[in-house]
Amino acid sequence: MRNQKSISLLGIFLLSVVLLSFDNPPPKKGQSIPKHMARKLKRDAARVAIRLEAQGDDLALQSIEIPQKKARLVYDLLVNIYESGLNEANTVYDCNIRAATDIAIDKFWIIYDRDAAWAASLNDGVYEADGAIGDLMDDYDLFITKKKTWNEDQDIITVESAILYNMNALVQKFEGKSGVVDIVTYNSDMKPDSDIDIEYRNEHWNISFTKKWSSLRDTKSHSWNFNVSESSMKASFDGETGDQMPDWMRCQLWVRRK
Repeated sequence: MRNQKSISLLGIFLLSVVLLSFDNPPPKKGQSIPKHMARKLKRDAARVAIRLEAQGDDLALQSIEIPQKKARLVYDLLVNIYESGLNEANTVYDCNIRAATDIAIDKFWIIYDRDAAWAASLNDGVYEADGAIGDLMDDYDLFITKKKTWNEDQDIITVESAILYNMNALVQKFEGKSGVVDIVTYNSDMKPDSDIDIEYRNEHWNISFTKKWSSLRDTKSHSWNFNVSESSMKASFDGETGDQMPDWMRCQLWVRRK
């Protein structure tokens, strides 16, 4: 009787363990990434996906919506490298090497005539646009976050979006509208100092993280190269290429906090 009772108690214990395992499943790939890093990787993936879709063509001629299938693939590849535990992966992520930031995905600026009909609310201190410009902002869930004086007759507004878009294509909708003088999609005075390139070869994805800088004579670059197997999605390091980085450019490598 005692043995039967012991077996019953053991069975209840094992059942409890199984039920707890269903209530607390192991984290899926990428769920352990800090929120700020996941946000960076998603934005990098969006920029790379836009460029992959364009295949060298003008970004302004591509779709406004970011190709989600490509963006998800790129994100998964970046996550696999981040979670690989490779020292070189710690270097490229902790040293903030990003995809080309001149590919606009969430912000642009409109320089406009202050007396434009659609700018009446803006002139009254309300961060809203009227008329056709206001309709476009509603259609794409855009909002105005800043307004500054540009010159005696014109102002400039910052337009942002919570949804990531191919802004080079979206701003074409605003081109030629009455009162719109110019549209800027990025700060041309600040060229990107890093980039991420992805290429598929021999059943592997080749991902390069590149740091760029200018010397007295020309532009130099240094890359950390990784491979991710298509079948296993396992990441490996494939060496460094390019110019030797000056010691003063090597950022300090902090120990990643879990």
